[in-house]
Amino acid sequence: MEASRTVLTAQHVMQRTVYVLRPETQVLDAIDELVAQGFSGAPVVADGRLVGVFSERDALTAISSAHYDGEPPGTVAQHMRRDFAVVAPTTDIYEVASVFQRQPIRRLPVVDHDCRLLGIVSRGDVLSALRRLYPHLPKTNYQRLQDHMALRHGASF
Repeated sequence: MEASRTVLTAQHVMQRTVYVLRPETQVLDAIDELVAQGFSGAPVVADGRLVGVFSERDALTAISSAHYDGEPPGTVAQHMRRDFAVVAPTTDIYEVASVFQRQPIRRLPVVDHDCRLLGIVSRGDVLSALRRLYPHLPKTNYQRLQDHMALRHGASF
């Protein structure tokens, strides 16, 4: 990597204030909170550690199952995903982008070595950061040829 190249990591672009759910939260209450906050999901934290992720998809599954079974949907812990991607705060922004490319997720928890939630990074956060790294890309050979031809012929393409 070039010495002059800016190295961004997850900790540079993550949002440090994170809306979280607790495992014991009732699914219906969690849905009310997610809708009121305008979030499509939230990390689930217990004793300061990330233990799961609860999304709109999980909520839909919980409500559909509850309707079919004729029982209340239960708690977030019963329906949250326990297998999910996370990144360390020192993860390179390009690796974070790669995780988003490989998985159909919108947000990625940033955790320390003890799985304590430090923040969350969204696809938009990564995209904005990567765009700022390239404010003025050099012209391609084709663009330079177009400029040259326009000068030579007095026309623009």
